[in-house]
Amino acid sequence: MATSILRFTFARPEPDPVEQSKVLQAALEMAKWGDTRGVAVVTLDEHHVTDFGWSCNPILEGGCMLAATSNIFVNVMCALGPLWNPIRLAEDIAVVDQLSGGRLVVTLGLGYRPVEYAAMGVDFSQRGRLMDELLETMLAAWSGEPFDYRGTTIRVTPVPLTRPHPMLSVGGGVKATARRAVRFRLPLNIPAYLPELQRYYEDLCQAEGIEPRVQMASPENLAMVFLHEDPDQAWAELGQHFVWEAVHYGQWATSDARSIMHLPGVRTLDEVRASGRYLILTPDQLVAELKARGRGAFVSLYPLCGGMPIDEGWKSVHLLTDTVIPALKKSHDPA
Repeated sequence: MATSILRFTFARPEPDPVEQSKVLQAALEMAKWGDTRGVAVVTLDEHHVTDFGWSCNPILEGGCMLAATSNIFVNVMCALGPLWNPIRLAEDIAVVDQLSGGRLVVTLGLGYRPVEYAAMGVDFSQRGRLMDELLETMLAAWSGEPFDYRGTTIRVTPVPLTRPHPMLSVGGGVKATARRAVRFRLPLNIPAYLPELQRYYEDLCQAEGIEPRVQMASPENLAMVFLHEDPDQAWAELGQHFVWEAVHYGQWATSDARSIMHLPGVRTLDEVRASGRYLILTPDQLVAELKARGRGAFVSLYPLCGGMPIDEGWKSVHLLTDTVIPALKKSHDPA
């Protein structure tokens, strides 16, 4: 059966603290609701100094969601590795891994916004070296054995429940990222459709005698989906929320660092709608799309995009859990 995902960024055009709190609480309640109704994954990411209240600590946010649920996984795509203290991040992930029974999945990326590094007092030009140190340190810390860290022998506890370590991958869209993933024997997560990078990574794996493990975005996959009984009406009444995010998120894209979700240069509702990166579908349309894609299909529902009214977000979630998931399950179950 297709995999159902809830995506949250918590960003709003005007991040009033009262309204921001409502968004965070709504996301938590949606995760709890989906946990027992067939939703498999919540995805979160990390950005700083956005002016929009964008998700800034996905390990903490994900830990809260995992503590309130029993089945759902949290997939962090991605945490900005060089902006974290290596020991602190190893400890934080280990605690959440223990608390959740191994339901936290983390992709570590370099990021691409110099302002985030400046805000954290980290040298942007050193991000590759810092990522290497981070990965080396975290893997050593999770072993539970003493190791040398910046000239001092330390031993880090707690040790994660998941062995040999929590689910971790390296994210990025350049060859250096592929080499890093191979060097540390970790899966590669490519946020854009770059088949030539996938082949490069697989060739490196073959040369090293290791099994390639790669996840790559594809233009054939359904992008961010919002469910509504009347998509045309929804675009007219709610489309402004998708436009707001597409415009501002697209402005962050650079020539050598973007994900499949970046839409640099878009300005209008028609442009956003034509891009196909944000989709408003009826439940029947989504069921048909997922059935056509087969068992490996997934849908990433985006119920609180760009300051979307929370009640409209809940309607979208209910259409997923009350209509789409049961229909998919019925078609999947043997007669």
